Amino acid sequence: SFHGAAGTVTGSKYLINVNGKKILVDCGMFQGSRELRLRNWNPPPFEPSEIEAIIITHSHVDHIGYLPKLVREGFSGAIYATPPTMAIGGISLLDTAHLLAEDAEYRNKKKLTRHEKALPLFTTEDVEAARKLLVPVPFNSWVKINEYFQFRYHDAGHILGATSVELALSNMKRETSVLFSGDVGRYNNPMTNDPSEPPECDYLVCESTYGGRLHPPEDPDSEFINIIHEVIERKCVLLIPAFAVGRTQQIIYLVNRLIKNKRIPPINIHVDSPMGISVTDIYAQYSSYRPLDMDRSADGRSTLEASNVFFHRDRKESKLLNRLKGPGIIISASGMMVGGRILHHLLNRLPDTNTIMALVGYMAEGTLGRQLMDGETTVYIHKTMVRVRAKIVTIYGLSAHADYSELLRWLQPFKRKPRRVFVTHGEISQSEAMAGHLKKERGWDCLIPTLDQTVEL
Repeated sequence: SFHGAAGTVTGSKYLINVNGKKILVDCGMFQGSRELRLRNWNPPPFEPSEIEAIIITHSHVDHIGYLPKLVREGFSGAIYATPPTMAIGGISLLDTAHLLAEDAEYRNKKKLTRHEKALPLFTTEDVEAARKLLVPVPFNSWVKINEYFQFRYHDAGHILGATSVELALSNMKRETSVLFSGDVGRYNNPMTNDPSEPPECDYLVCESTYGGRLHPPEDPDSEFINIIHEVIERKCVLLIPAFAVGRTQQIIYLVNRLIKNKRIPPINIHVDSPMGISVTDIYAQYSSYRPLDMDRSADGRSTLEASNVFFHRDRKESKLLNRLKGPGIIISASGMMVGGRILHHLLNRLPDTNTIMALVGYMAEGTLGRQLMDGETTVYIHKTMVRVRAKIVTIYGLSAHADYSELLRWLQPFKRKPRRVFVTHGEISQSEAMAGHLKKERGWDCLIPTLDQTVEL
C-alpha cells in the first residue's frame, strides 16, 4: 500500500502485508501544499501497533518525519537504519520537533492560528521514544525480521548513509523480491559514493523526483564563481536556503575548495542552522561512508570547519546576522523554506535589493521556495506580505537527486525486467515522464500508484 510519495514527492510510506504480518519501508512527513501538510494530522491509514518493523532508506524528513507520531500512536517495533542515518535522523527529528514547537508558540503569540491553541505535530519526548527503537544495520548485510521478511541495504548515494532496500518476501514456498530505490544520488558527487549496482528483483519501486528532467550541463563551480564575484563586488549578502543534511555541507565544501584553488577571493560563510552544524560534525565522523577526503589544514580543521566558517547555534546569534553587511554568505534551513530560521532571514532580506538569494535544491509544489523559483514578486511569510526585491538565482547543478538519465544508468545492469515497476516519489508530471522512459527504452510495465492505493504482488 502506497501511503505516501504517490503522485507527490513527500511523505514516503510503503506498507507491505504478508499473511497479516506488516512492515513499513520509510515513514515520512508530508511537506508542500496545505492539503498535503494536513495529511500529517490525519489518523494513520493503518493500525500502528500492528506494524512489526520499519526500514528507513535515509534521514531526510520526508522519509523519517512521521516516526515520532507513529510511535506515539502505538508503534513499538524495530526501526532499522544505517549508522549515519541513525545519527543524522536523531538530530533531524529533534530539530524538527523544536521547529514545530517554535512555530506553534509563534502562531499562538501572534494569534495566527485558526484553532484555540496551535500544537506541534510531535514533541521532543516523542522523538526520544522513537530513537530508542533504532537498530543499526550496515550496507550489504541480510537482516531477517520474521519468517516472511528479510532485507539488505545497498548504497544509494544521495546523502550520507542513504540506501536502496532489497526486500525478500516469503509466503510458504513462494518467494518474491522487491527493490525500493529510496532516493538515488548522482554520479561523481564529491560528497557521496556513486549509487551501487542494484540487484535483480521481481518488483521495483522507483523514485521519479526528476523523472522528466535532465540536470543542466553547467558546472556549479562556474556558477558559484560568478555569483560570489558579484557578491564581493557589490559588497552584498548571498542568502542560501539549504537542506541541513547534505546540501549545507556540499556548499561549504564547494566554496572553500574554490578559495583554496584561488578561483574566488576569501569570503566568510555563516551557517545559521543548529541542525546543519551538528550534521556537519557527523559528515566528518563517518568518513567510511563517503569518498571525500576532508583535507585538513595546518590548524587541523577540515574543509567543512575552516577558519572562514562561522557556526551560529543559538537564536541570539541568529538575530545578530540581521545586521551582517556584505560581502558574506548566510546558509540557513529549511531548504524549501517551509519553516526554520530561513524564514526570518527572508523577512529581513527579501525586500532588500542588496541581497542575492541562490536556490540550490529541489522545491516541492506549494512551498515558498517553489513560489520564489517561479518568479513571484510578492510572497506571504507568517501571514506578512513581503515584496521580493532581492535578486533570485537558481543553481540546478547541486541536486542530490539523479535525473532520469542517471536513473536509467543506475538500472542498466538489470538483465531481466521486473514484473512491474511502481513509479513513485515525484510530482505526477515527473512520474509520468519516468514511466514513459522505462516503457520506451526498456519495455517495462509501469504503474503510477495513487495515494493509499493497494496492489497485490
